[in-house]
Amino acid sequence: MSHLIWHNSGTITARYTYSIIPSVQTKVLFPYNRDIGISYVRLLLHDSMLKDDSHRTGTSTSPICECGSDRETAEHFLFHCTQYQHIRKNTVESALDILKCSKKWSMSDNVEFLLLSPSIDSITKSQNRTVKDLLFEFLSGTKRTL
Repeated sequence: MSHLIWHNSGTITARYTYSIIPSVQTKVLFPYNRDIGISYVRLLLHDSMLKDDSHRTGTSTSPICECGSDRETAEHFLFHCTQYQHIRKNTVESALDILKCSKKWSMSDNVEFLLLSPSIDSITKSQNRTVKDLLFEFLSGTKRTL
């Protein structure tokens, strides 16, 4: 019965989470800093305080990022927003270099691979920890609560 509820729930958040974490056995690494951990989980659940998510839930009047170039989605925040370009160079870009070694990596999977790299069979636990540390450093450097 719960299987039917999961598939018929119709919620965007549940479907997105299920798409990147289809197995309950997936181990997720968390940062030591609680605030960064909360931001990380909100990005994982596709239920953050980024403007695109906030607009969808009615807590923001516009989905457009403050940089003005696009909707403030997780992808925009992590990879494209010009406000965080200086932080991204040493963090997110380094993490993506590690992930690009994976046979399963593709440009369209950037967000999921960065947030949940344990699902990638071809990276080691050490590489996964490095990717997560770089991601958490980026989240910390933005000084945003997501």
